[in-house]
Amino acid sequence: MKRKSWIGRIIILAMMLMIAGCAENTGSTKTEAEKKPASSSGESKAQSSFPRTIKHLQGETVIEEKPVRIATPYISFVDYLAVLDEYPIAGQGIAIIERNFPYLSKMIEGKEIMDLGHEVDIEKLLASEPDIIIAANDMADQYDTLSQIAPTVIFPEAGDWRETLQQIAEVIGKEEKAESVLAEFDRKSAAYKEQLAFRSEESVLFTMYRGKEQFVTWEEERFDPFYNGLGLKPTKGAEKGGTLSLEALAELNPDHLFVVNNWQEPIEGGVKADLKDNKVWNSLNAVQNGQVYDLEDPSLPGPLALAKIKGIEEVIEVMGGK
Repeated sequence: MKRKSWIGRIIILAMMLMIAGCAENTGSTKTEAEKKPASSSGESKAQSSFPRTIKHLQGETVIEEKPVRIATPYISFVDYLAVLDEYPIAGQGIAIIERNFPYLSKMIEGKEIMDLGHEVDIEKLLASEPDIIIAANDMADQYDTLSQIAPTVIFPEAGDWRETLQQIAEVIGKEEKAESVLAEFDRKSAAYKEQLAFRSEESVLFTMYRGKEQFVTWEEERFDPFYNGLGLKPTKGAEKGGTLSLEALAELNPDHLFVVNNWQEPIEGGVKADLKDNKVWNSLNAVQNGQVYDLEDPSLPGPLALAKIKGIEEVIEVMGGK
């Protein structure tokens, strides 16, 4: 009986110490919080607007709190997150980005991002312990699996870049950042359009060289921020995109030719070295006038925010001088 009484007293004493400790911790936390500078109104607003329900391609997902650990099994969404000054803890194709995509590689340099691989490794994704998974519709068939790991949203692989930026911003509570990025982009585009007005009648074509006198072009809509946004004139006859022989390119004969880096099938020395002695190539207006421009980053034709933001800077740099 005495032994039971002794044990009871120990338990009561332990409980009293725990309660006292909790009270001390609560007071300490409050004091520390008071010492910290107040967060910006934008951050406070973002924090207070959770939980929120996000509509996406697979339905609706409730996000209880502002995500901290973000994972994206889609390489392009690493780009959008970086533009929003948010870096995932895990992402698809990080090694590919570091080797081949200079724009984004510089932004993620020094960030600790688990590489989920080219073919997404679900086990690594699980091990990253994300708060949210932002995936594309190429993984729509794995939505249930992803949702068991963490709340998941599915967005289009190649949607309108502005809309995608805003969608991802809504998921992570960075709507104001997205608005700021887009407003700055529009401001610069308008200014650059004025600077390029003297080029308005000179045709422009974006392409990629595949070797063996073959060129790839893309549908005009992919370059809307450059054609419409900067007032550049598309090359007539190349609106739908496709593969062009050198002879077909010569028939189009653009005044300005942008050649995007072919990172998957690199040509040693690029198109200028490969075709330097070719009479058809040397007959092009763009070649004769020194208006063939190499674009080191291959992301320009893709549905990426950073490609547009950095791309207009490259265009004004090479075309803006009078």
